[in-house]
Amino acid sequence: MLENYLILSYFCIIIIFQSIIGVGVLVLGTPFLLILNFNIIEIFFILLPISILTSLLNLLIINFSNKSLDKSSYAEFKKFFIICIPSIFVGLIILKLLNDYLNFKLLVAFVIFFSITLIIFKDKIKFRINFFRISILSIVGIIHGLTNSGGTLMSLALSANNKKNYARLNTSFFYFVLATFQYFLTTIIFYDNFIFPNNVKVVLALIIGVIIGNLINHYLESKTYKIMVNSLAVISALILISV
Repeated sequence: MLENYLILSYFCIIIIFQSIIGVGVLVLGTPFLLILNFNIIEIFFILLPISILTSLLNLLIINFSNKSLDKSSYAEFKKFFIICIPSIFVGLIILKLLNDYLNFKLLVAFVIFFSITLIIFKDKIKFRINFFRISILSIVGIIHGLTNSGGTLMSLALSANNKKNYARLNTSFFYFVLATFQYFLTTIIFYDNFIFPNNVKVVLALIIGVIIGNLINHYLESKTYKIMVNSLAVISALILISV
């Protein structure tokens, strides 16, 4: 089914999005495959390798083309590892226990709308978003392990007060780490359901998407970048609610 050219074209588009703003493959790929009646475990095994490779290629390109860019965010990896990765494990365990009882279309949509609301009203509720606070990292990890959509909250938080290049670097880096550990843990917990998208056409779509996305990024302003992040999240949630 993944050889269908419509699906491959969609994959290419969401890879372009991820190459521009740091997220896209999981945020838009998950609802798309849910609509096509893939189960959530299949979706994890299909999309996570694509997301990991996309983020890795983009990190290499960002570092090569922006050598003067401050890489100090990498120092936060320790906090990320200690708090967020165990939370992903908790989310996956909840998924294993409740997989047959949850409506993932509505759950993913709710997570996305909650993420957007949290960012929009952060000043009014007197809660200054600090991505590295324990509460946010834990929520991101659990949600991502359960629904594949924790990156929505992460991307919104990282893009809220950062310039485009820094937000893109941070999002790509942490999304790469998040997806890598999630894939590793998913393989261990759901080894009976393991599949790998061994498809040359998918790889070709990935390469084309990364190249086009990075070319577009050169002409993208920071304001447009933030609008795209929020729009991507809203579109994803609306698609799920409408089906």
